[in-house]
Amino acid sequence: MKSLPSICAAALGALLLAASAAGAVAPASALTPPVVSRVQGTDRYDQAVQVSKEAFTTANTVYLASGEKFSDALSAGSVAGLHNAPLLLTPAAVLTAGTLAELQRLNPDHIVIVGGANSVNESVADKLVEKIPDAAVTRIGGADRFEVSRALVTNPDFGVPSSPWVYLASGSNFPDALAASPAAVTVNGPVVLVNGAETALTTAEAQLFDDLAVKNVRIAGGPASVSAALQASLTEHYTVTRASGADRFEAAAAINKEAFTASTTVYLASGLVFPDALSAAPVAGRDGNPIYLVQKDCVPAPVLAELQRLTPAKVVILGGTNTISKAVESLTSC
Repeated sequence: MKSLPSICAAALGALLLAASAAGAVAPASALTPPVVSRVQGTDRYDQAVQVSKEAFTTANTVYLASGEKFSDALSAGSVAGLHNAPLLLTPAAVLTAGTLAELQRLNPDHIVIVGGANSVNESVADKLVEKIPDAAVTRIGGADRFEVSRALVTNPDFGVPSSPWVYLASGSNFPDALAASPAAVTVNGPVVLVNGAETALTTAEAQLFDDLAVKNVRIAGGPASVSAALQASLTEHYTVTRASGADRFEAAAAINKEAFTASTTVYLASGLVFPDALSAAPVAGRDGNPIYLVQKDCVPAPVLAELQRLTPAKVVILGGTNTISKAVESLTSC
């Protein structure tokens, strides 16, 4: 990652100091401008490769999911983080040359394809077997995104064997589950995708909770994402909290405020488009760092407040300027 010019850090620091004077979490004298950098690729697949290159010299296991749909990669985020493993993305029909080269560089013993053949075609699995013959290729699929999520978590080799903590997030949209993925890693738990309109856990979900020996459930997002009725039914059996907000940006800030008391690095990702941040979730979680969501041209006030609270040494922007503009580099407020 290349650091931005010092003028960006100075501008960022000035904004934090001004916000501090207006009622910050930390006094102005305690705030030090973080170093700002950006990780970006030529497209969503190269973006995942660049994140992997920054974080891993080698890997025993690599997770591979669709870059055209967000659900399977969201399910893999926390699980990959718990396994200290990269998450790479692929089109359904063909493995990109860049992703293949990164897999060869990582030289894994195991490649885990997350999702069914409609998401990652058998032709991709065949290419992996051909080009990386020393790696065992395993597919974890299901009839839908929810079954994939459960199957991954319960997989004895590449899932989460047990955990008293589970994050629940809607499988219909990406922001809440994305922010929840690093947070879940901090408590050694998975993110489980659910149909947020449910009024109670399905039989399969209840069995998953029993298998994991869950005691605590954190709901990511408001009642429009995961229903109040589902929350009420959970409280009969588990200790339940919900982190939510007026919008996806405030909800992500609330998720991280509940999970992180300190952080050396903060990641900023688009709250409007999903691909650039998916592969960063395992890295952020592994290292105990949060992902916050921003607008294309500005940083929402709840995120600025979190930066004041955490005072990170580094801020890493995920994606190119078409997704997150240079205005965010200096923390332009929304």
